[in-house]
Amino acid sequence: MLNYAFCYHLAFLNKDFMDKRTLLYIVLVSVTFFGLNIFFSKQRNEQLKQEVVEREAKKKAQQEQMTQDLQNRIVSLSELPLVDIDAKHQGLASQGAILTLAWQQSMPQEITVNSTTYQLRTQHVIVGTPVLYASSSFNSLNIPLLSDASSYDVQLLSFPQGKAAVSLAQFSQGNIQVLTDSVKTEAFVVYKEGNTWSALGVYEPSGQIFIPLQDLPLLSSLVQAPETHSLNKISGQKFYVLENQTVQLVFSNIGGALAEINLPLHQRSEASVVNEIGFDKQIAEYSAQNAVFPLFPYYTASSSQPQESKTTGGYYPLLRRSIKTAHGVTAISPQYYALNLISDYPELAELSYQVEKFTADTLVLSASQANRKITKTFTLLPTQNGAPYCLQLALRIDGDARGLWLTSGVPDVEIMSNSSSPQVQYRVIRKGKGEMENLSLPKAKETLSSVSVQPDWIVNSNGYLGILIDPLTEIGMGYKVLGIPGALVPTRLSLIDPKHQLYPVNKYPGYEVLMPVPAKSGTSQFLIYAGPFEEKTLKTVDQYFTKETNNNPHFTAARTFYGWFSFISKPFAKLLFVVMQFFHMITHSWGFSIILLTVFLRVVLYPLNTWSIKSMRRMQKLSPQIQAIQKKYKKDQKRLQMEIMALYREKKVNPFMGCVPILIQLPFLIAMFDLLKSSFQLRGASFIPGWIENLTAPDVLFSWQTPIFFFGTEFHLLPFILGAVMFIQQRMSAGKTTKVAEMTDQQRQQRAMGTIMTVVFTFMFYNFPSGLNLYWLSSMVLGIGQQWLTNKILDKQQEKPEVHVTHHKPKS
Repeated sequence: MLNYAFCYHLAFLNKDFMDKRTLLYIVLVSVTFFGLNIFFSKQRNEQLKQEVVEREAKKKAQQEQMTQDLQNRIVSLSELPLVDIDAKHQGLASQGAILTLAWQQSMPQEITVNSTTYQLRTQHVIVGTPVLYASSSFNSLNIPLLSDASSYDVQLLSFPQGKAAVSLAQFSQGNIQVLTDSVKTEAFVVYKEGNTWSALGVYEPSGQIFIPLQDLPLLSSLVQAPETHSLNKISGQKFYVLENQTVQLVFSNIGGALAEINLPLHQRSEASVVNEIGFDKQIAEYSAQNAVFPLFPYYTASSSQPQESKTTGGYYPLLRRSIKTAHGVTAISPQYYALNLISDYPELAELSYQVEKFTADTLVLSASQANRKITKTFTLLPTQNGAPYCLQLALRIDGDARGLWLTSGVPDVEIMSNSSSPQVQYRVIRKGKGEMENLSLPKAKETLSSVSVQPDWIVNSNGYLGILIDPLTEIGMGYKVLGIPGALVPTRLSLIDPKHQLYPVNKYPGYEVLMPVPAKSGTSQFLIYAGPFEEKTLKTVDQYFTKETNNNPHFTAARTFYGWFSFISKPFAKLLFVVMQFFHMITHSWGFSIILLTVFLRVVLYPLNTWSIKSMRRMQKLSPQIQAIQKKYKKDQKRLQMEIMALYREKKVNPFMGCVPILIQLPFLIAMFDLLKSSFQLRGASFIPGWIENLTAPDVLFSWQTPIFFFGTEFHLLPFILGAVMFIQQRMSAGKTTKVAEMTDQQRQQRAMGTIMTVVFTFMFYNFPSGLNLYWLSSMVLGIGQQWLTNKILDKQQEKPEVHVTHHKPKS
């Protein structure tokens, strides 16, 4: 840390303070860096302006479309089985009974509707609460079974002033979210299963809670509760596996889609570039039953009987999978599988498919409905000298193909700096050139959609890995991105220390991308890449398809840089990565490559840092004179500043030089942070076994069981070493003056700020990736070394005795 406090207080720059070499160097460096910045900023600004216009138009269209969609999903009163109890009051007829809300304490004991007599079966009537009238044929109300793994449109049926009114809501895991008009009174939550409307329970608007009918004391004896939730059952599904050296694909017969995409770890398959990380080990430790791949018994092309995986670990689950618990299975709904077909009709996502063909690299599944037949042909592509992590889908639809969407599945969570970095982006062709567009992620239970864009391809990622869908034939316009509550698609990280909920499911919502299917009969071809965004791997895939199809898909564009300042840091990050790759070729260690990269940058910036140190030395020498000026003009601040500036000019001291190295290094620090978030090669890369196991995650010296505030369950040593080194450098920058009384006010402020910044940086960097801490620590250590060396050289120059030349008069 070089004089952060001093830079904070500096408010002026005078070119007279600089010598010509300093000025020339700063100009050259500044012109280079800011020239790059201006170039990329100009491009980015133009893109942003266009994006703002497009975004506003999209937002308006989406709001209009959303409003229209909601209105279309509200059923009319004529569609509900409503009956008139009397001239002023109505009720819901269901399964031989009539449900309504009591409008008075003494409700009629008997009513006649359409020549059928109904008896009041609710013994204790409370105004405003549900009551039930039963016919002679009534036995009990059967509540339909709804899976907690899905969301359902339900109608809120209320009876304000006796007459029926209806609002739209969404039911999920026992929770109600009202989507249209607010409800003022208690309302029945009704759902249509097949041709039958049934009441699920009652919605209480004051507390915004849902109460199942079977939990209402006045009705519990009249209600047949649903059987054990299908959430806990996976029976009925059959799983089929295609596998090669880089990917294990697990297909379900329900939806004819991918329930799992498991990537072999490098320790298991040398062809794979995915390394094991700490989360893989922790999940195997806390929940070994969820660390098997595939998760459930499965079929292969060579087996007629289901097999069961007995090996723990060895794979990375790219998609969020079902989770085994002590009470059964928390099943992911098939609508969240990858490469499923969904529509406005939920039953399509759970359609049962039959196996038509099953070989080592091909699986053909088909299913039929009254209005269509669907055939999916999955082909696993070769890995060696081919396309790793790739498969092709031939989707044939005979019949009605309107309103169908192909799903991407929901990638599991990757954590960096204590947060996740999911991203959805697409490539689009504009003016003959491919451009990448990042999408703003929707909130849970919301949908982001567009009908004006036709992506070249679209990718759904967790930062380091993802699933990319590239339509090879013409498809419809637009896309959709669904925000899914984490409870519906729980991340595997929730299995780690569930007692303390280190990774609660609600903190990590999922995102699913939908691509439109052509609205006419025929066959559509899709290329799918499901794997890491590793540059070499993506280039291999691009080269393979360029050779095979004479068409470069440009999948390397999926490797993008993240962050608020990515448009500035991107060129710096690319430069750093090129240099790091060079050093990695020599050392075969990414940790040493980061250190050598730091040395490289220090060498490049050596002249500027040296001039900065010399400038600070001259500043320290002026301390007594500055103190005298401050004492003399302490009542005249304007004159005081003028005198100090005059002193700087006279002594040719430039206070700005202490800040220049920091300003120059700042883009590299941000670029290094972005590089660690976008360079898959560093994920899982170990530097010091047992301590620094993953350069994209914090170092772990030791861990414990019970979480501690801020520290969690792990102790990270590197940030504290970094803080200590920063403190030492700050003290070295202060020079030989150690007595506080001898310091100027500016030096005291600089010293205090330096101490505060040391503490702040220590805690700020605590959860940062170890690679970033290693970079900054190496930079600080080298900075101390350069400062010590420069001070030694300057001290020796000062110790040289002055040479006095004596002139003798010649004798006359």
